[in-house]
Amino acid sequence: MSGNAVANLASAASSGKASPAPSRKSRVSGVASANNSSRPSAASLAKSWLGAEYSVTRDKLISAVRLVAISTPPILIVLILSAMIIIQVQSELSSSYAIRRSLAAGKEMNRLVGALQRERGMTCVFLEGRRTSSINGTDGVEETMKQFRTETDTILFSISSEIWEGIERFGTEFVTQRSFHISLTGHRRAVYESINDCFTSLEFYTERINAFIQQTEQLLYGSPDGQFWGKVEAYRMLLHAGDLIGIKRATGGSFFAVGYFNWEMYRYYTEVAGAIDRYLIITGGASLDVSQFMAELATYKAREVIDNLKIMEKEIFANKTDPNAVDRKLQWFGNMTEYMSLMIVKMDDYITEKLQNVLDENIAAKNARFIMALLAVGVALIVCPTVTIFFGVESFRMNKKIRQKVSELGHEKQKTDLLLCQMLPRSIVRELKLGQPVVPRTYSSVTVFFSDIVGFTTLSSKSDPIQAMHIWSCPAHQRRTTLTTVTRCARWL
Repeated sequence: MSGNAVANLASAASSGKASPAPSRKSRVSGVASANNSSRPSAASLAKSWLGAEYSVTRDKLISAVRLVAISTPPILIVLILSAMIIIQVQSELSSSYAIRRSLAAGKEMNRLVGALQRERGMTCVFLEGRRTSSINGTDGVEETMKQFRTETDTILFSISSEIWEGIERFGTEFVTQRSFHISLTGHRRAVYESINDCFTSLEFYTERINAFIQQTEQLLYGSPDGQFWGKVEAYRMLLHAGDLIGIKRATGGSFFAVGYFNWEMYRYYTEVAGAIDRYLIITGGASLDVSQFMAELATYKAREVIDNLKIMEKEIFANKTDPNAVDRKLQWFGNMTEYMSLMIVKMDDYITEKLQNVLDENIAAKNARFIMALLAVGVALIVCPTVTIFFGVESFRMNKKIRQKVSELGHEKQKTDLLLCQMLPRSIVRELKLGQPVVPRTYSSVTVFFSDIVGFTTLSSKSDPIQAMHIWSCPAHQRRTTLTTVTRCARWL
């Protein structure tokens, strides 16, 4: 019976008229309708449950996407900076390893150069001694020369093929160690058969020693860093050569003006000329492309000038010329000036351009890395505070929710404890909360209170469950009035 039904019964009882009693069928249908209206359907329950799950899943997905979007830029920045550092360190390590390998290879070449120099010196001693008949079989010069030759052969065949590779550009005899040994053996045989002076032997050994020295320089200047420093060395040697060529031009002009050199000037000129040749050899050996450019200039553009200078230099080394020859000194001065313009100035421009290109490339690469580092740092300065603030706010919100849930949990726990303490003694509640078994207790005296509601059975049998619950849910002072009213009404049923 609903609240309206009770109200109708009460009004009917007060007016002295009995309202018609609802049939059993109507009461059952009323209870069923009430139950159906208060109980949600399975479809609505599934829909609400799926909606709640979808909402939770969507919130989790949004949070995950937001977290990834915010945390990705710092990670990318760290990866970019790490990659830049790794690439730079790897490049420096590769260059260092290449230079170390070049030094090891150069050391092997220097051992061969040293052996050839010792063999060259002792061969000259042997040739000059034999020419002047000052060497006999007991002097030990020939045995020492043979010992040095054996030492040269041992060092020659101990050099690996990787180190030897590249030296074949100096001629066919340098293609392999075996071919070079054949050439060296032929000269050694000629020392006994056809060579009678030291100068011829010196030329043979010196030419090959210079080839090995240039190969050693190429090994040292083979790496990217070595190529740069090789060009720097070539430029430095070229500066010295240019200065000495100016001295050679002046002293040669004085020779053609006078017609001869005194001994001091002759020695000075020969020293300057030799130093120029050595500087130019070092210039070409320090860089392969510079050597090729120098050979191209000497072969094509400055060939005529070089041939003219060689003809005039023969007179200088002979220390004899005709001072009355027309314009001989001006011809020398003009040829030397043209040689400097065609060779030294053009080589200076070439090496300077190459160095500038290398420096420009290095500067561009370093500027690119510097800009990338600045961009990465700038993005980090922008993103990292944002990420910090975001996680700080999220942490604050999460802590606030946790504190709120902890507070609600505490309130609910207090309610539960209060309910348990109303139903059971506190000692038993405490034991149950601790998970301990409840031990039976004996009391000397107890009071048991039994209570009953008069007419409850009759009233419950004539009321549906909803009406009965409504009656017992009323406060005590209202329940008394409601029971009296219902009891009076029940007499009509």
